Formats: sequence, C-alpha cells, structure tokens
Amino acid sequence: MKKSFENILPYVSGLRFWIIFASIVIVLAAMKEARYIINIILLAFFITSISIGPIEWMKKKGLPELWAILIMILSFIVVISLTIFIVGSSVNNFVLKMPYYNERFNRLWLETHRWLVEHGFVNKNFSPLQELNPGNILKIAGGFFTGFGNVMGTFFLVFIIYVFMLFEISVFSRKLKLIKPKSVQSVDEVLRSLVKYFGIKTLTSFSTGFFIAIGLLILGVDFPVLWGFLAFILNFIPSIGSFIAAIPAVLLSLILLGPFGALITVIMYFVINTIIGNILEPQLMGRNLGISPLFVFVAMIFWGYILGTIGMLIATPLIIMIKIILDSRPVTKDIGTLLGNGLTVHALEDEQKKQDLM
Repeated sequence: MKKSFENILPYVSGLRFWIIFASIVIVLAAMKEARYIINIILLAFFITSISIGPIEWMKKKGLPELWAILIMILSFIVVISLTIFIVGSSVNNFVLKMPYYNERFNRLWLETHRWLVEHGFVNKNFSPLQELNPGNILKIAGGFFTGFGNVMGTFFLVFIIYVFMLFEISVFSRKLKLIKPKSVQSVDEVLRSLVKYFGIKTLTSFSTGFFIAIGLLILGVDFPVLWGFLAFILNFIPSIGSFIAAIPAVLLSLILLGPFGALITVIMYFVINTIIGNILEPQLMGRNLGISPLFVFVAMIFWGYILGTIGMLIATPLIIMIKIILDSRPVTKDIGTLLGNGLTVHALEDEQKKQDLM
C-alpha cells in the first residue's frame, strides 16, 4: 500500500497546481462578471484610504474621532459633488465640440501633407495618416470619463459603503487585538504605510493636475479643468499614467494652436511631471514604496480587462498594498523586493553594504 502511494505521490503536486490554477481562473471570471459591485467597493476603499490621513491629523489636533469622521464625510460630499458638476459639464461640452475638432484636424493634415509633397519629403500618394481621426484618441479620453462617471453615478452606494468603512476602521484595531494580539503591530505598520502612500500620492497628483490645468489655461487649450482632472486621476498610475494623460491635451493643442503650441504643451507636461513625479514625490514617498514599471503596466492591463476603468486606477494601489504586506513579513520580504523598482534595489544594496562594513 505504501509503495503504491509513493508511485502516485509525484502526480499529486501536478494535480494540485492545476486545481489551484483552475480555482484562480474561476475566481477571476467571477470577478469580471461581478465587476460593477467590485468597482463600487474598491472605489469606496480607495476613498477611505485617502480619508484616513486627514482624520488622524484632526484627531492629533484634539478633535474627537466622531467629529473628525463627520467632517471628513461632509468634505467628501462637497468635493465629489463639485467634481461631478464641473467635470460632467466639461465632458458634455467636449463631446459637442468633437465635430469641430475633426474638421480642424483634417484641415491641418491636408496642409501638412501638401507641404511635405511640395518639398519632396513624401510621395503624393503617401498618406499613412489619412485614416487617423483625432476623435479616436480623444474619444478614448471621453470613454475614460464615461467609465469613471458610470461608477460615480452610483454615488449613493459608494457613499454608504464609504461611511461604513470609516466607522469600521476606527474599531478594527481593537477587534484584531481581541482576536490576535500579535498581529496588531504588523497591521498598524501596513495601515501607516498605506496612509502615507495615499496621502502623499493624492497631494502630488492634485498638484500635478492643478499646475497642468493652469498651464493649459494660459496656453489657451480648451477644457483645461478636464485635462487637469485627467492628469490628477491618471497620476495614481506610476510611470505611464502621466504620459497617457498628456496625449489628448497635446493632440488638442496641436489642433487648436498648431505644432509650436503642441511642443510647448509637451514641454509643460514634461517639466511638471519631472519636478513633481521624479523629484518631489520620491523624496516624500521614500524608496521602499517604489514599484517596478513592468509590474505596474502588466497589472494595469490585467485589472483593466477584469474590472474596466476603475480596475486600471486601482491596479497600482493594489500592488502597493501587496508590496507593503509582503515587506512587513520576513517570510515574504524577498517577494516584495522583486516587485520593487530600481530605486528600491539601490536602497537595499546600500543597506547591505553598510551591514557588510559593520
């Protein structure tokens, strides 16, 4: 009997792998089907994570916890209402002006093509951009706002879950202390890291969106608030988010202001994102929260496919959360290192050299 079991044993591990793989596929398929509800919960969690920092700050200033939560809830209502009103009206006006932008682009392309042919740069029949329509790119931005707006349209559900999460967080540590006292310290460490990440990221993202909106307003690009809001939202996606946010604004500046105006817009985006994203943010955030751009890009595509627009936004915070949890436990710290970027590796190498010298 023992010998027959030993013969079967090599196949058990392979069978276990396929069972786990099939289970993951089933779970992901179920998440894709239930993504409407999951998006609402994730969005509520995302807003709750941003709200923890201000609540803790008000508590340190001597304000009772209940009053701090109530002020945060009221602030949430005001900010979201203004966002829906301002961005919603901008999106509607933007869609109405799409035919005008198409006409301007076609005229610009015909003039550019004629100039290239006259100076012998291209053949008369060479027209690779003939089928290119700026509406295809600009509509992607409109589709993003539509997808985000669909979830924001369920404002009441997001708001209710958000309120319950705020009150639940205030007693979560006490519950965990009663159930498993040893885990309280590690959970508090994870929560502090999350609060730090979301607080700093929200501040830098808002600054990025604000300065971009001001810059576009000065340049005379239509709907600067809309593109500033897009920069604010997509700035939560490291490395590639700011690049994606710049595309519709640069294209619109090309249509309205010409090549020189588009170049100025590119320079403006580059300067703002370099100063805030590559200089200021790493100093405030610290190297330990850096994530590899490869994992960010793959996660954005993957969760965007599973959960749609909100999944693309939530992908990076989810990886950050996973990395923080992995880094907080010695058993899984090596996996957290694999998720890090070059700055994280450099910091760990410096620490290792210091330990070797000691």
